[in-house]
Amino acid sequence: MFKTLKSILAGIVAGTAVGILFAPKKGKDLRKNLKAEINKGGTGLSTVKETFTEMGKDIGGTCKECYDDVSKTEEFKKGKEKFKQYANTAKKELGKVIKKNVSKKTLNKAKKTLEEVKRKLK
Repeated sequence: MFKTLKSILAGIVAGTAVGILFAPKKGKDLRKNLKAEINKGGTGLSTVKETFTEMGKDIGGTCKECYDDVSKTEEFKKGKEKFKQYANTAKKELGKVIKKNVSKKTLNKAKKTLEEVKRKLK
């Protein structure tokens, strides 16, 4: 139980930190918009949706900037090439395994069919 409580508290702290760091509007403005929407008979979900959409765009833009910066480094280029080599090797090896297994399956099926034909002929 203590682990669960600890995890929940850590989640709350992390969520609050992320919200503060990435919120596109001040908390005061957000509360004002929520209150206005609720006073008009809404649920406040439109304001929350809009806020999360803006946060997503901000985070996406930041991630793209980071990727652009990192992708220009020599380490990234070398790592990308190594990954391609490993991926090609894995693809070839997987193809061999699949081909081998399919061949065994096909051979076993053919043997069973032949046995059935022999039995029927007797």
